[in-house]
Amino acid sequence: MTAWTAAGVEGLIAKSPRGRYTPGRRGWLKIKTRVGAEAIIGGVTGSISQPETVLLGRFDATGRLRHVGRSHPLSQRQQRELALVLSRSPQRRRGGIDHPWPQPLPAGWSGHFQKPEPLTYVQVEPTTVAEVDRHRARPTPLAPPRPPTLRLDLSVYDVPLLVDE
Repeated sequence: MTAWTAAGVEGLIAKSPRGRYTPGRRGWLKIKTRVGAEAIIGGVTGSISQPETVLLGRFDATGRLRHVGRSHPLSQRQQRELALVLSRSPQRRRGGIDHPWPQPLPAGWSGHFQKPEPLTYVQVEPTTVAEVDRHRARPTPLAPPRPPTLRLDLSVYDVPLLVDE
């Protein structure tokens, strides 16, 4: 099943061999594939105590953290979990941290395509890994995207390198 995700197949529909389709009734089972990817949290919108979205990156072959995207809005539970992790990590050294991303992010990096404009954000020390769900290209109101999940079991060095294509 996972071999077909690149072709756009999102999953399988299964039913009993003797089952029949009955309009308006649920009798079939929908099995969706889930493709996740790990990334490093390099910044947040909002504040460290109440992050709204996370800015994600991956190291390239030279060891530079490159911006790869922005999450969907975090739930309140995720905001609390992330705030605890970010508040425990050393945020600022004397004179600030050496961060590879510009402040604000250029308009093309922000992830807003209808109204591209520079994005002001809070830079964080890139020590936390998150897993993002990549299985939906276009989420619908009935199936919103899954916000990122913290992966405290992973080091930033466990995250695959960004490969330029």
